[in-house]
Amino acid sequence: MELLDESMAKGFRRVDRDQQFLLPVDMREWLPQDHVVWILLEAVDHLDLTRIESRYALGGTGRRAYDPRMMLALLIYAYADGVRSSRQIERLCRTDVAMRVICGLQVPDHTASPASGSTRTR
Repeated sequence: MELLDESMAKGFRRVDRDQQFLLPVDMREWLPQDHVVWILLEAVDHLDLTRIESRYALGGTGRRAYDPRMMLALLIYAYADGVRSSRQIERLCRTDVAMRVICGLQVPDHTASPASGSTRTR
């Protein structure tokens, strides 16, 4: 029997961009329908990320990893906007409407960002 590495993630955190709130906080209303974020999210959804997802060590006792599609969309959007700093990306996930939509209101720590150079998958 193979022992599970305690640093392994349990699985992926679910990104729920359809989450309804009491106020007019339907994320689909935060940005115009023709905003580039919607195009980016649709494009990323059509990518085959099985090679990236297979690098994650899932099933462990650690907390769930951020969805690779969300992280990829976040990185593409940030880089296209000229933001390269993982700390700045984290800060913008709290304040920038487009990035908040991409993240589904989750705020990945700057150490989890691909911009940090972290390759902590296995």
